[in-house]
Amino acid sequence: MSQINESTITTPGVYVTEIPSFPPAIAQVATAIPAFVGYTADATNLQPGDLNMVPTQLSSLVEYTSYFGGAPDPGITEVDIDANNNVTAVKRNALYYMYDSIRMFFLNGGGSCYIVSIGLFPATPAIADFENGLDALRKYDEPTLILFPDAVQLGSPNLYTVQQYALQQCGDLQDRFCILDMLETPTWLGGYGDFRNNVGVNNLNYGAAYTPYLQTSLGLTVTYGNLQGKVYQAGVPINLSNFTTVTAVQNLVTDYNNFLLDNAYVNSNITGVNKLLTGANLDLQEQWTFLVNTYLATFSSLPSPTDSDSDYEAIVFFIYQVAQLLDNWAANLHFYTTLGPANGLKADVQNLIANSLMAAMGTSGPAGSLSLLALDQGAETEFTSGYYDATRATFLASFTATQWGTIFGAGLPAANTTIYGATPAASQRMRVLPNFTNLFGQFNQAVTQILNLTAVYQANFEQSLLQSLPAYKQIVNAVQNTTLTLPPSGTIAGVYATVDATRGVWKAPANVSLTGVTGLTFNINDADQGLLNIDPMTGKSINAIRAFTGQGILVWGARTLDGNSNDFRYVSVRRFLIMVEESVKLAAMQFVFEPNDGNTWVRVRAMIENYLTNLWRQGALAGSKPEQSFYVSVGLGQTMIFDDILNGKMIIEIGLAPVRPAEFIILRFTQIQQTS
Repeated sequence: MSQINESTITTPGVYVTEIPSFPPAIAQVATAIPAFVGYTADATNLQPGDLNMVPTQLSSLVEYTSYFGGAPDPGITEVDIDANNNVTAVKRNALYYMYDSIRMFFLNGGGSCYIVSIGLFPATPAIADFENGLDALRKYDEPTLILFPDAVQLGSPNLYTVQQYALQQCGDLQDRFCILDMLETPTWLGGYGDFRNNVGVNNLNYGAAYTPYLQTSLGLTVTYGNLQGKVYQAGVPINLSNFTTVTAVQNLVTDYNNFLLDNAYVNSNITGVNKLLTGANLDLQEQWTFLVNTYLATFSSLPSPTDSDSDYEAIVFFIYQVAQLLDNWAANLHFYTTLGPANGLKADVQNLIANSLMAAMGTSGPAGSLSLLALDQGAETEFTSGYYDATRATFLASFTATQWGTIFGAGLPAANTTIYGATPAASQRMRVLPNFTNLFGQFNQAVTQILNLTAVYQANFEQSLLQSLPAYKQIVNAVQNTTLTLPPSGTIAGVYATVDATRGVWKAPANVSLTGVTGLTFNINDADQGLLNIDPMTGKSINAIRAFTGQGILVWGARTLDGNSNDFRYVSVRRFLIMVEESVKLAAMQFVFEPNDGNTWVRVRAMIENYLTNLWRQGALAGSKPEQSFYVSVGLGQTMIFDDILNGKMIIEIGLAPVRPAEFIILRFTQIQQTS
């Protein structure tokens, strides 16, 4: 029912007006929504590149793997086995931690979170990737925690640059908090000293650091490709086919080896494509991701029609190079007989690519021929393999009118007229560019299907090998049970989420046991923690994770980096105030442009007082009575002068007495004399 302005009633009748009895309520914002910033196995779930640098919310590991793929390469360099094929040592160089940190987040009670993929796993992490990911995150309001475990691989000083960048964002937005990791150095004391010297002095109350690293029970995710050529017996590399005399199993290993070769870079003599790729050791997915990103960055935003001949020529040549990459990759595939038809993966891939080309051009016919020759459809001159290495000028000049009409759309230049120069006109380019967009989209659909197909082939190979080669299964099981060592930030984010859900954000996230943690890389004692907890020089407190006999491994610190501050010394106090500030801020939005008068002031004050009273009842505020715990002031002569009102300002002052953790419990004992 709409409200009626009684002063405007002109028609006789009976009118009903409902008078609100209660002040508006404040909805409390979420407090433990972490944003993980780091590298992923994939970021192309919906469209190519659409999740790259796009913060994406999810609530389970299943969702993560469906959007971003699985674990990174475990970085195994050597697996040593004895004469009985028992694994005696696993050597590895781990590069990326975010996937397993997310696993630890969920294992320790985490729920909803955001993932910011800053790219596929590169050979070397780059500081710019993390800064770009943080820039993307800045635009999202819901995340309340920031962590980036992969950044430890940047080393000193780049890690600290990223940490300062994240702290700056927290200070600017005032609605999020950082969980920071330190470097794991051979001399543990040098690690925290390096951290204090380089993390800076700005916005320290918006972050907390934890140490040492955690030894977890997660185990490694490994396949044959991770172990190929890395199994050693008595110092000699062993081919897994040597563990069996069964011809069928040996053939299976050979087929699997060929499969892994097929997924790697093939035919490095494609000059144009080599100029696009960053290296010759990329697998098909990495190559395609690079080409997709190149397309999106270079061509997808071109106007249609473009008035630049050079842009037009570049996109024609680019699509040609992409076609040749797929053509040559498929042509060099091996034949598989173990798990499929006579041509196996090769036939499937050829059909997918050929069908995508014909679909893009609106043609039909038998699949099988993959190159642009298939699109000629009876043109006077067919392309020869020499054009695979053509320069741009030669390539563009090679098309006849019939070929232009068939491949790129009707109504293009007359016979023997090339586009290398002033033609075609803008109107002609306008008809051509959508065809290129369609062609690239069809290529992408085909490659997506190919990648899904290769995943099925690999899963079948892996399962067959585990069933038919007991020695391989024995090695895999042993390697999978290898302890994973991780930076603590992901696990701590799970602790924050659990404590917030069960006790409230005002409870310090400490004296809490860690799930899935079997050990620590360094055992901290009281003397060590004294150096961490209180730093008289800079005040940069570092929280310890400690092992206690009979209690397990506990978080044993609750301080922000601003450890000497009386206002924001504790993590719980800082995060509690972030929650209150953000909740009240969002609720107050409804009063923007309301009359700046006593009626509005009363409603605002009642709304905030009700909210703070509920928090006091839950134990979030100190004091035996609400008036001892908080106050809310708003009004002329209290928080505003008449000039403020004239300038449209409604100023509200809120005072809080948040509870602080009992960090030091002191028991005083004394002896007394007998009194009787």
